Amino acid sequence: MKFICRASLLREEIELANSFSSSRNSLSILSNVLLDASNDTLTIKATDQNTGFTSQISVSVIVPGRTTVFCEKLSQLLKNIPDEEIQVEEKDGNLVIEPSDESGSFSISIRTIEASKFPELCSIDDELYFPLTQRDFFDMIDKTSFAVASDDSRHFLTGVYMEKKDDKLAMVATDGKRMAYVCRMFEQGIPDFPPAIMTVRFLSLLRSIGSGEGLFSLGVKEGYIFAKLGNRTIYSSLIQGTYAAYEKVIPRNLENTAVLKKEDAEKAISLISILVEKNSKRIFLDLRENRIIFSGENTEFGESHQEIPASYSGPAVRISFNCSLLLSPIKKINSDYIRIMFSKPSSAMIFTSDPEKDYLFVLMPMQLS
Repeated sequence: MKFICRASLLREEIELANSFSSSRNSLSILSNVLLDASNDTLTIKATDQNTGFTSQISVSVIVPGRTTVFCEKLSQLLKNIPDEEIQVEEKDGNLVIEPSDESGSFSISIRTIEASKFPELCSIDDELYFPLTQRDFFDMIDKTSFAVASDDSRHFLTGVYMEKKDDKLAMVATDGKRMAYVCRMFEQGIPDFPPAIMTVRFLSLLRSIGSGEGLFSLGVKEGYIFAKLGNRTIYSSLIQGTYAAYEKVIPRNLENTAVLKKEDAEKAISLISILVEKNSKRIFLDLRENRIIFSGENTEFGESHQEIPASYSGPAVRISFNCSLLLSPIKKINSDYIRIMFSKPSSAMIFTSDPEKDYLFVLMPMQLS
């Protein structure tokens, strides 16, 4: 194998591929990236068995061939060579990288493992892909992935659930104390596909590869999810299990509503949280006519409270929240004003934008002692 390309072009793809390789053992084939050069195209593949990455870039192929090399080391080496035309050649069990102009200013040699040992990557039929706008899909990821569970005993809650709902795309995440829900219409239309519980890692990798602009393609088949972004295709195994009946968690017919400025709420919570008890992180919201008083429990450090204006005319109530769980969804609301809806201070509450959009957050208050 022998080809010529721009160093920066190869470096970018190898850096991305490195996120999909095992990286734990230099002797493992899963720590290697596959390089397949033919027809003036270099195909790059990486996998850790749960995720996979494929990319194709244009190069000048002198001798077709295939090999694999330790991905992490190759990535590090490419970061530290000049951005110029380079010649990449496999010789005597090593991948040799030198300037293509034969100046001899540098020479790198890194061991290879034969390509026949590299595993086959998963694939999906083209007709199972459907287009989506990156901006909207990535926004849905941002509004849900923070709410997944970190407790592996409920493994199916550690991912983001996605399904087709009517003609829209719905995404949900919950850890049992809070739930984030988005249901969005896409101009491209949503075909039928099997519901999927996506890993947060896959969603993070997808965002790192995408630009946030234009379209990409998504595809789901039993046990796997795939995404195409330009010359790159990635996939991940899905989390197995039956997802919670999330619609039953969303409270209905809520009698009380408070509307307040998002910026005021963020500042009040950030101020009060400085002095709250580190373990409970308890913060109180006292709702009164046209105002909300934020306060924390008395601690060895002191106490604090802040009153902010709000549109509220319901009964005077005190509600207690974990300040970290309260602040996270408020930060995700893209609106100048937020709306809090509830029936009673001990029941699940809805936080959303005002005016309402296509997403909401359900949060369970802490029990008042």
